[in-house]
Amino acid sequence: MDGHWINGTVAIVTGGGSGIGQAIAIEAANHGCRVVIADINTEGGRNTNALIRENAGISFFVETDVCDVGQIESLVRVASEKGMLKYIANSAGCQTYGTVDTTTEESWDVTMNVNLKSMFLINKAAVPEIRKNGGGGIVNISSIQGLRCQKNVLAYATAKGGVIALTRSMGIDHAKEGIYINCICPGSVDTPMLRYGASKHGPEDQVIEEWGSHHPIGRIGSAEEIAKTTMFLWGPDSNFIIGQAIIADGGLGSVIL
Repeated sequence: MDGHWINGTVAIVTGGGSGIGQAIAIEAANHGCRVVIADINTEGGRNTNALIRENAGISFFVETDVCDVGQIESLVRVASEKGMLKYIANSAGCQTYGTVDTTTEESWDVTMNVNLKSMFLINKAAVPEIRKNGGGGIVNISSIQGLRCQKNVLAYATAKGGVIALTRSMGIDHAKEGIYINCICPGSVDTPMLRYGASKHGPEDQVIEEWGSHHPIGRIGSAEEIAKTTMFLWGPDSNFIIGQAIIADGGLGSVIL
């Protein structure tokens, strides 16, 4: 562990059981942060917890349904008991497919609740604690599809666009309180959710290689790259960045396919 601005503080990472959330949790712990891992996936959450502790990090797993207000409030209480809660990474999400005529109302509601409403609920519960502790940083994970989307992802793209608007509004509301709020819009990132999506389009590795070729960088991203971007946005070097959608997509959004 090295001396670092985040050392000794507490962070909540939702969706910390896999993918981008897991990478953020590990990166934060590597810098001495006390990480509270929240995930509905018990096996994944415990695995992240074990990985951090094996490397002498401090972490706690709290099984959490991010769509349940009571569980969210309990999560924030637990995190506050571990020290000064100053950071949130909202990484929990789900991928759904469909057009306006094929998306069911149930699928729409699940997609909105997991990908958007959960961020509202967690931020609502956590902001008063972060304010009390003198400020901090919040990063909401959106997607490049919140800005530019492919076909057949109506509900997902709508929710991710909502995350961008939520972030912008929160950012300007709380900047003077020293709570710096931004979101990240990743392109294709190698996560279990991406691989699930790839498997629906053909042989998984082949599809991922093809998707990577569409990025000017020539590959898909890694969860660790998004984690490092999160650390920057949490940290003091980014305090003049307020309510922004930071695109980390290997150039994907800059090309016409």
